Amino acid sequence: MYKNYIKTALRNMSRSKLFTGINSIGLAISMSVGLLMILFISDLLSYDDFHVKKDDIYRITTNNQDANGYTMTLASSSIKAGQEIRESISGIDALTQIRNGFGGDAQVEDSKIPLGGLYADNSFLEVFTFPLLQGNSKTALQEPYSLVLTEKSAKKLFGKTDVLGKTVKFDSLNYEVTGVMQDIPKLSHLNFEALASFATIDLKQPNQDGDPMAWGNFFQNYTYAVLPENLDVQTVQAELDQLAETQNEGIKNQRITLALQPLNEISTGKTLVNEMGPHLDAI
Repeated sequence: MYKNYIKTALRNMSRSKLFTGINSIGLAISMSVGLLMILFISDLLSYDDFHVKKDDIYRITTNNQDANGYTMTLASSSIKAGQEIRESISGIDALTQIRNGFGGDAQVEDSKIPLGGLYADNSFLEVFTFPLLQGNSKTALQEPYSLVLTEKSAKKLFGKTDVLGKTVKFDSLNYEVTGVMQDIPKLSHLNFEALASFATIDLKQPNQDGDPMAWGNFFQNYTYAVLPENLDVQTVQAELDQLAETQNEGIKNQRITLALQPLNEISTGKTLVNEMGPHLDAI
């Protein structure tokens, strides 16, 4: 029976070669596009899977409402928020803060190479799994003007990766290389060529955005926390709400709240203001 069906189909295809060709090409294109979409979504859903603590890492997001009722939700949070969480919320295994704005022309002797990066505090390599090829992950970002390079960046600057203790100049400031990490995996929402220690930032000196330590200065900074498996997320959220209420008493015409966003929802959840890395809105 099936043999007859096949013969009939082949006979009809041979009689209508033009339509057969059009349908075959259309089917091939459709299948190719479908496979590409499957691969794209599969990659997106795999973002940040390489972190050992991936299931316990949360980003602290900010919801800001102004005096006119306009509300925006940001992926970033203030330095003040991060410090208050570290000091006042119990049970958090680890917390790290990063800040945009590091980078420029990296100078080694007479050569200059543009490098882009982040400021990161000393807990960064505890929260995230970015293994060091050289250096101590517990102290590499501890002192001011410390610099951690990716393997690729070290080779660009020095032609090798054995560069601990070397000096790299950005503008008029000298940074000491205290670590060299493995190149960042492709599927990471955090991408950088270098990390400078957060301790390098002068938090007492106002900048173009005002007081770096202001509760409402949340555009350049990002906070990530590691919650233990037995800690109820709703309990932590309640403490964040209480923290926000206390801090909001000191500001006018503005209401700021904080929330926890799981690491695996950063690249596929709702798009927030100030996102970092690739993103597909709420698939």
